[in-house]
Amino acid sequence: MATNTANSTPIFINKGNFTPARIAAANTASDGSGTLVTLVTATTDGTRVDGVRFINSQATAAASGLKILRIFLTDTGGANPRLIGEVSMAAATRSTTAIGATAIYTFDQAIIMQSGQLMSVCMSVYAGVQDQTDAIAYAGNY
Repeated sequence: MATNTANSTPIFINKGNFTPARIAAANTASDGSGTLVTLVTATTDGTRVDGVRFINSQATAAASGLKILRIFLTDTGGANPRLIGEVSMAAATRSTTAIGATAIYTFDQAIIMQSGQLMSVCMSVYAGVQDQTDAIAYAGNY
């Protein structure tokens, strides 16, 4: 009789999935509509995401606005995005002697994405290049 070995051997991340994405438009919707920027695309064997770091990435010194950053997850068809997390980012003025604002969202339990799922991000305010924000997921592919 064959032995079922499913879930009896631990699996580990094969390689990281850390491609950053740049958010350069406002989207005030929290229902998945509007402009979303794809941050992670799950691979065939799945992808684990532990959190997302957002960092103000403006090119010149200027005051960025206070904003809400949102994280969405789709179904396995890459459609129907649903809000799974949000975090606020403080206003700041980046310069040669002052850093820009950073916000980190850590999932209380890792998100295990199935093949075909997308994780996307957006932000609530974009008044100009001073609000440009980069996002990077703490993710790994199986």
